[in-house]
Amino acid sequence: MNLEALRDQQREEWTLCAGGWRDYRANFALPSAPITDRMLDLLKLARGEHVLDLACGNGNPTFAAAEAVGPAGRVLGLDLTAAMVDEGAAWAERHGVSNVEFRVIPDETRLGVAPGSFDAATCRAGLQYMPDRDGAARAVFEALRPGGRFVAMTLGAPDRCMPFMLTNGIVSRHVQLPKLGTDTPGPVGLSTVEQLEAVLRDAGFVDLVSDRFVAPIFEAPDPAAAWRLFVDTAGPFMKLFASLSDEQRRAMDDDAHRTFAAAFPDGPVRPTGEALVVCGVKPS
Repeated sequence: MNLEALRDQQREEWTLCAGGWRDYRANFALPSAPITDRMLDLLKLARGEHVLDLACGNGNPTFAAAEAVGPAGRVLGLDLTAAMVDEGAAWAERHGVSNVEFRVIPDETRLGVAPGSFDAATCRAGLQYMPDRDGAARAVFEALRPGGRFVAMTLGAPDRCMPFMLTNGIVSRHVQLPKLGTDTPGPVGLSTVEQLEAVLRDAGFVDLVSDRFVAPIFEAPDPAAAWRLFVDTAGPFMKLFASLSDEQRRAMDDDAHRTFAAAFPDGPVRPTGEALVVCGVKPS
């Protein structure tokens, strides 16, 4: 598949699940706040700074960055998928957040911003999906002023990420899944600190600071709700699930409820994963 065809596929998949990410915003953003907090800790945002958030989705960490830079600062969220950007803009309007803007970009290498116009940039769980992650990092580098900072976050390998382990196990017991490598655009791409560091270093960033830690990824009140969350927010899976027969869907639902209940027998479903965070500086 060529790069543009892959981007078209990703737009379709993220458009499908945009409503789910709206409905489950709190289920993801609140439990996984330690990830965003660590990203912003490394970025050391100051009041009044201008921040670029690449692969902003519906606004995480766009809104956290906007709070950090205050009313005199501004944050621009960029994403490939109009439906996700629209959800972010709608949330900003509902909550009276006036120092953020959301835009759709044609691809991860064409950001449509002036060179050297931002003090800092973020990319939370986005680089691993990008067909041209190296080009994306170079585009961010170009958008930053000298001394600007860029922090990127991805997830570790599936065997260190409970949501992947549980859902991949459930789905693969009923349908055959393609094997994804760590160099393939998708959820398990860039799953080592070394890979993520290399992307920033090759783009020109220096003084890299890295962190790797375990944090919650989402929370749901019970196994059925956890599986529904996955079905409604995993764009690639939504098409597959819809194509199954009623009997196949019921069997997968039952399997999922048993699997999540076995993993979380005493309370809410709160799976954790390994977060990889790397921050670099554009040389002055």
